[in-house]
Amino acid sequence: MAQAFISTGQNDFRKVQTTSVPSAYTAANAVLTTTKPTVGVLIDWQASADTNRNASLLRIFPYSSINNGTSVGVRILGWTTYLEAAGVNRWYIPTVLADITLNYTTGTVPSYSVDAATIYTFSGMTQLVGTPTANLYTPYTAATANVEPCSALIDTIGCQMVTVQFKSSATPTMGVFYTTI
Repeated sequence: MAQAFISTGQNDFRKVQTTSVPSAYTAANAVLTTTKPTVGVLIDWQASADTNRNASLLRIFPYSSINNGTSVGVRILGWTTYLEAAGVNRWYIPTVLADITLNYTTGTVPSYSVDAATIYTFSGMTQLVGTPTANLYTPYTAATANVEPCSALIDTIGCQMVTVQFKSSATPTMGVFYTTI
């Protein structure tokens, strides 16, 4: 009997991070603008060098430089452009794709040395009511002492760019490992 193997091409994980994360998302970063977003860019399908041009799912693993932050979250924004009829202005129109609250394990928070920096992973995540549904892997839900890292799979279909924002009661460095499918 012959066997068939079906796979989905997938890039290695990449990461993007922000230092001195604020306590709330910057609302001004989620409004229509004629300035192309440049902060927290995960995907830019308009850039010719981006190898993710046909992807429609984003997979993220969030992390922090501290293991005890509160009111911690990650928000994923999708952007689509509109070129005015006169061809003068290109508008970047945002859509919240996911707004996720992050939790640490009640056990020992795992730490890892990545790129010469210590990072801590989260074990739990919940979605803000009213935001699009993302598929969440959250081992914290089964047992708050679980230490496996949480992750999310987010639909990005129809977006030309995807950016990320972070929030925390402290001012840590936060980031995500990410890839597209």
